[in-house]
Amino acid sequence: MKIKLELNNKEKAPVKKPYLQKISKITLAKCGIEFLAEKNISFSVAFVSEKEIKKINRIYRKKNVSTDVLSFSEYGKKEEMEKEAELFLGEIVMCYNYIKKYAREKNMDTKNEVANVFSHGILHLLGFRHSQKMFFIQKEVVNSIK
Repeated sequence: MKIKLELNNKEKAPVKKPYLQKISKITLAKCGIEFLAEKNISFSVAFVSEKEIKKINRIYRKKNVSTDVLSFSEYGKKEEMEKEAELFLGEIVMCYNYIKKYAREKNMDTKNEVANVFSHGILHLLGFRHSQKMFFIQKEVVNSIK
């Protein structure tokens, strides 16, 4: 599996591309979708302000609030992904300041919360819905990078 990550760090979040690539690799390996191992995978990641993510959330989800992560998948179903040799999974939009505030409120490590949130976004790109399985994978990813 080859992973290509395009990073647009508009907010100068202190998150480095190699860290995101590491999280990507672990998440894709742990997600249980075997055909991904044979694919060239790419996706883009943007770090934006709270104001910007709130605007995007309002436009696309009709929720007028800031959030930590939004995922915009290129595929509706896993079966569509299986047919392609080159997979552009979609775009993940993250708000570092939101993640940092949340981590502080919950007395958590910000770097680990970035991993958790980013893994969450990747899983949504792969078609996962909120479930025990999804949250278990995220926890495994975070534990793998500690």
